[in-house]
Amino acid sequence: MAGEASRKPPETGEPALRDSESPTDVPETGGPPRFSILVCIDGTDASYLALRHAVRIGSATDADLTLLYVRPIDRDLQTGGMQISVVRENLLDWGLEMPGATALRRGRELLVELGWLDKDWQTEFAHVDVQGDPLGDNAIVYSSPKGRSVVLRLLIAPSVAAGILDEAKLGEFDLLIVGMSEGEKGSGPGYVSRKIARRVAREHTGAVLVTRAREDGDGHLVCVASYEGSIVAAQKHAEIASLCAAPVFLLSVARTVDFLPDSKKSAATAKERIEKAGIPVSGTTALVGDPVALIVEQGRPHSLIVVSRFQKRTGWRQIFSNSIAFKVLKHAENSVMITR
Repeated sequence: MAGEASRKPPETGEPALRDSESPTDVPETGGPPRFSILVCIDGTDASYLALRHAVRIGSATDADLTLLYVRPIDRDLQTGGMQISVVRENLLDWGLEMPGATALRRGRELLVELGWLDKDWQTEFAHVDVQGDPLGDNAIVYSSPKGRSVVLRLLIAPSVAAGILDEAKLGEFDLLIVGMSEGEKGSGPGYVSRKIARRVAREHTGAVLVTRAREDGDGHLVCVASYEGSIVAAQKHAEIASLCAAPVFLLSVARTVDFLPDSKKSAATAKERIEKAGIPVSGTTALVGDPVALIVEQGRPHSLIVVSRFQKRTGWRQIFSNSIAFKVLKHAENSVMITR
């Protein structure tokens, strides 16, 4: 899927309507759609850890990155007497403290430090008016000579969670990454609390990676259930893990002994398909017991747990608050990726 950053931009000289355009658009390029990652940035260390994960995955997939800061509509926000046109053209360089600008600027500096973004990339500014807010939506789009893009996106929304979910759906990103703060108290209108992170993971319709501070561990534990969608999801993630040089371990859990043969068969099928694609599987395990407890326990030695979910929709958002995937996310000590 191509992210929103792959479509044609609105004319920045004439602000477009909020419901018809997006300020993260850049000109289309030839070739297949590029892997696209949306990273939630709120100024906390957890969000920059999430950005590091994005760079790790993005480096392997040659991805486009969008850094997103969401702030609620603020009708009382002051611009210090500066003209809005001047404000948006100097979005990350002006002296005033606009909510989100500092957080995005730090994200940009981290990308430069990691060698992901060069200062000489082509730069575009975009703006969309939002009724009731003096600054509206703003974005800076950096484009490399090879067609890769980095977007710094400052979005106005009714709430932080709603803004993240809407942007993720509109942009059709391949992966949404959000940091889970462990004891870190954030501040500012765009703070992504643990509650917001869990809501985003619960309601987003695509793949979500919720990162935690713990980065050590050996490879990715990919959980396989006894249905085709889970096996396909395991295949897709194995490709990403391989590109990131992360060993792949497969785990299948049966609630009772009666279902153990099905679990073993699913794990064996996933292993066969993954290895047929030229990707080695470092280990395969089939266990009997409580799926959540066993996945969390078996996942401790690994840097990432990958679990797929069944889909139940309410409107366009998926709800899986009672599912294994969400319970694993709640109780795991390491990062968790939820696929569909």
